[in-house]
Amino acid sequence: MTDGLRGRRALRIVQVSDTHLSRTHGYFYDNWTVFLDALASERPDRLIHTGDVTFNGPISSDDIAFGRAELDRTELSWNAVAGNHDIGEAPAFSRLAQPIDDTRIARWRRHMGELWWSFDFGEWRLVGLDTALMASERPEEREQAAFLREALNTRGRRPVMVFMHMPPFDRDREDDAFTTAAIPYPARGTFLETCAAGGVKVIACGHLHVYRRLRHRGMEIVWAPSTAMMNVEHQLRNRRRFPRPGYLVWEFDGRRVRHSLVEPPLMPVIDVTGWTTRNGGTTTTMPPKPLHGRAGSTARPALTTMD
Repeated sequence: MTDGLRGRRALRIVQVSDTHLSRTHGYFYDNWTVFLDALASERPDRLIHTGDVTFNGPISSDDIAFGRAELDRTELSWNAVAGNHDIGEAPAFSRLAQPIDDTRIARWRRHMGELWWSFDFGEWRLVGLDTALMASERPEEREQAAFLREALNTRGRRPVMVFMHMPPFDRDREDDAFTTAAIPYPARGTFLETCAAGGVKVIACGHLHVYRRLRHRGMEIVWAPSTAMMNVEHQLRNRRRFPRPGYLVWEFDGRRVRHSLVEPPLMPVIDVTGWTTRNGGTTTTMPPKPLHGRAGSTARPALTTMD
């Protein structure tokens, strides 16, 4: 696509989220291979993963290493932000009893890079943040908040798009109840105020395994779907939406941006309602399902490294 007035090609980003990759728990790998095939035909300028790259990264170094290898297979420039299944959760808001800690932070940095990042993309500034740090009371929480303010203060006239795992809120920004579905309430207000005052136009997230969009204080908030599992019963009951796997394509045309939802026809719905209903609402207790050499050029005998 080109801008008819200035002959400028629109830049494209594919956003993928909640892939839950693992060499030892390969339940969702087939859908990942469908995504890889679709990505080859999309030919974007960049790939951004908005978290839960892995099945159970907080306890498995091999899940994080495998996720990194699979992102590298795309042969694209890519960035990723950590999800709760990659690095854990804010200690006071931890449903899976996997609080973010020094070991988990170091593991992510070793394999995937920094927890937060920023770069200019066409006429936009893109920022990636780790939502597990928000309301964590760790020193990295303060460092990330300072980084965000600096990235916004130095943007000039560039509009800003923020990528992160958890959405800022689910339905009500003022809902102060305990939640693991969104940024915890104690950190939510300051974050949204900083974004609204600092030129953020789009917040792109994932985490809830469903496509959704809303507007808040002039910002568009967009949830990417998962390529992995769905809890169909939950989504139908709470959101009146049948969840389907897929990904988003973002097109940047100067200072304008728009997105499209892609739901590949060969990417089936993997419904884990039965398992999560019987196992405390989580998939992390699912038994091993090794890939046994099905993972393309990255394959090797299945193993899990616990540290």
